[in-house]
Amino acid sequence: QILCSSIDMLFLSTRRIQPSQRRRHVALFCTVLLAVNHLIVDAFVHLPPTSSRRPHYALMFAKRKKNQRDTDDFSRWYEDVDDNASPDDVFWEEMQRQRSLTEAATSTSEPLAPTTIPSTSNTPLAQQVIGIKQEKSADATLAEYTAFMVNDNWLDEELAVLMEGNDDYEFYENVDEQNLAIDREFQEITRNGSSDDSAWMTSDEPWDNWRQVNDDPDMRGVLKVAPKESEFLFHDEDDGGEEAARLEAELMQRISKLRIKSNRLENARNNPKAKAFFARPPDEVEGLDRMWASAMDNVCFKNLKGVFRDYGVEFADNFGDWQDGCVEDGLFSIEDVASFKARKVYEVTGLPCIASRTSFEIEPVATGLNNPGGRITSNVNPRVVSGYRFNDIGNHVDYCIEALKPVSEPTRVTRFRTCLCYYDGEMEVFDYGVLDCDIHFASSVRTFIPVAAAVNELCQTLQLTFGLEYQKWLKKRTSTASHGYGDASIKLRDRVLKEAKVLPNDIVDVSEFMDSKIDVNLMDECAKELAEKFMDTKPNKILTVATTGLVIALPMAKYLQVPVVYARKERNVVMADTYKAAYTSKTVGKNRELLVSKSHLDEDDRVLVVDDFLSSGASQEALLRIISDSGATAVGAGVLLEKAYDAGRQALSGFNIPVHSLCRVASVKNGVIQLQEEEGFDRM
Repeated sequence: QILCSSIDMLFLSTRRIQPSQRRRHVALFCTVLLAVNHLIVDAFVHLPPTSSRRPHYALMFAKRKKNQRDTDDFSRWYEDVDDNASPDDVFWEEMQRQRSLTEAATSTSEPLAPTTIPSTSNTPLAQQVIGIKQEKSADATLAEYTAFMVNDNWLDEELAVLMEGNDDYEFYENVDEQNLAIDREFQEITRNGSSDDSAWMTSDEPWDNWRQVNDDPDMRGVLKVAPKESEFLFHDEDDGGEEAARLEAELMQRISKLRIKSNRLENARNNPKAKAFFARPPDEVEGLDRMWASAMDNVCFKNLKGVFRDYGVEFADNFGDWQDGCVEDGLFSIEDVASFKARKVYEVTGLPCIASRTSFEIEPVATGLNNPGGRITSNVNPRVVSGYRFNDIGNHVDYCIEALKPVSEPTRVTRFRTCLCYYDGEMEVFDYGVLDCDIHFASSVRTFIPVAAAVNELCQTLQLTFGLEYQKWLKKRTSTASHGYGDASIKLRDRVLKEAKVLPNDIVDVSEFMDSKIDVNLMDECAKELAEKFMDTKPNKILTVATTGLVIALPMAKYLQVPVVYARKERNVVMADTYKAAYTSKTVGKNRELLVSKSHLDEDDRVLVVDDFLSSGASQEALLRIISDSGATAVGAGVLLEKAYDAGRQALSGFNIPVHSLCRVASVKNGVIQLQEEEGFDRM
């Protein structure tokens, strides 16, 4: 009944379709219908697979003739049919094609063992019977990694205690039983012990220890210091010199057998220009004062570079193309490999080096225990129950994980462990990052987590070792700018007092050194000092007025390393779509406009307004309105000369941005220029 009804519906839906397109129209419909039919029959009748049943084939053939290759090339069944083919013909022929595909697939594949579905949901997943084909596939994949099988890398703490044969450790079947045992032990202690016996109980909550006083009079005023780890304690050279030499000799003997190599490092060794390249000084303009090298994986190098950049470290290059030279290289410890890489890079570059190596482990299956919490997967295949340890991350990690997932508990523990080694020819420092992850969620992408943790740990260690200061360059520039004066300010004030003139309408003429005639050295020094005042605002563009503002904007852009956008006073032929703002000035007159192309300002921009003069604030206010119209953020306004007696600073106060000037004119009465004394000038 279902088939007949479906055929009628199909006939009605395909009457208006071109005959050449009918086959593709019904292909998906027939596939779904056939699958539903199979499910109904198999579910209620429990008959053998449908390949053993043969329906009537009287109407299964279309009007066209089939050749011998139709049986093999199923895509030929989608050729155009005759115009006289009915929907019934198309339908039954598609059914035949689907059946032929099923027979071709089942005839070449081996039968699978039936999967036993447990009747209760509490049965562990790994105790279910695994299909033969699935287990063979896992065994074939794991056979390639036999050399990396281990049986003692217990990553689960409970299993580690059990497998070490600790008789004092008691294993509980479930959490409730363990909690009851803990409660009984706690009640016994509190019942038999006195008030002083509970001194061992401590709380992690801050309010429980608030304002507690030590009653011991002998210990009052004594500073309690936590014990230091042994690796942070310095020993006398007479006591530890021989031991250190022995350990160094053993390390050199071990890593001498390594065959891993980097092609880029070998090219640098043989290139005569490499020595000068690695000997270059760090970029002081960016606030970097140390030059190092690295041997990290290329995908993890940006993390290392970004963390240490804040501490003034520049990396000359990263050698991330290391390849194992032989199979034995995969059996060394990650400490030996990281040390070998760091020493080789230091040997070629002469720079301190940070090298990395990450290992991956899968814990074995505890097959010898009496079902501890259901952690039993298989007792047949030793490759499945064995643990694995790889000292490098690659595709083999993902292959091994995918092979073990179907035949393992989802909570089987895996571990990613990263070792970072710092070596500078005299000192060697190791730090680690560890990630424990269930095998269900494990993949090689998880390597980024332990690498990031190891980078942070090593950064803290080297910060204490070398006294690295966080953003030292920014603090220095901020401190210099906060004094309110500098050499450039003094020179500018001197030139204003000596060469500036007062014109009618209280206009200050400085054309001798910063208008019609420009002292480029003075402007460069002023730009450097003014740029330092806005360093912490982190602008990414400078906006100024053409052409007078370019005198200071261009050199400032050089020190801030940002582009300059200038507003025109007249429309240009290339300015099709612009932002515009009106303003009035004593020097250019009334009803003037500033125009900026809309393509030059974006919503994500942080814009610094720069100009030569701040008088009434009209032009700066117009620039700020253009920034507001574009959706960008204004971070400040900087000028060379400011007329303190005018209302320019008050006009900009509503924008809530810092305003800095290098020279402030207090008065121009009677044609005499008087400068306002800044804080600090009286102490010079």
